[in-house]
Amino acid sequence: MSIYHSIDDFLHRLESTLISNKEPVDANRILAELRASYHEVGGNGGKLYLKYADEIRAMLEYPEEVVISKAMYCEFKQGFRQLKKLWQAKRNVESFYIHCCCQIRQLLIFNRMSEERCRSCQGALLYYYEENSQMVIKECQACRRIYSSRTGTLISASKGLKLSRASKQNLQEVVSPAEWIGYGGE
Repeated sequence: MSIYHSIDDFLHRLESTLISNKEPVDANRILAELRASYHEVGGNGGKLYLKYADEIRAMLEYPEEVVISKAMYCEFKQGFRQLKKLWQAKRNVESFYIHCCCQIRQLLIFNRMSEERCRSCQGALLYYYEENSQMVIKECQACRRIYSSRTGTLISASKGLKLSRASKQNLQEVVSPAEWIGYGGE
């Protein structure tokens, strides 16, 4: 299958299963559809955008730790529609994969993009767990500035930070589960 055909199939599948669906979508279904459709497109795109492609694959392997809010899903749907328009207008494979990986990554790493942005560059703040201090922090996706998840204050970054995506357990301390899209009955 050509790379163009696999991208078209990926876009069509997500459009029909997640984007245009009027029924409520739970997190398990979102993640199952991403896993099923990302395999083909991620295999080709991973060679072009390896850093994020590997990270996305790893996150999709452990879906029980992914937290998706209603706002994140709405942002994903808007971003997906823009991605589809970009693909239809330019059919640029490299540009597609960069934007695709960014959209999926923003869905899989908790954020409040519609509510909070980096004070310096207005970039998206993604929630991570810092293992040394054992606290949840927010890192700007664009300029890499780090903020406290509790106070919102800027934290001076040291080179020794050990960041991993904040899990459900980590996020329960700073985010109300009422914001999350339910997981199979939760």
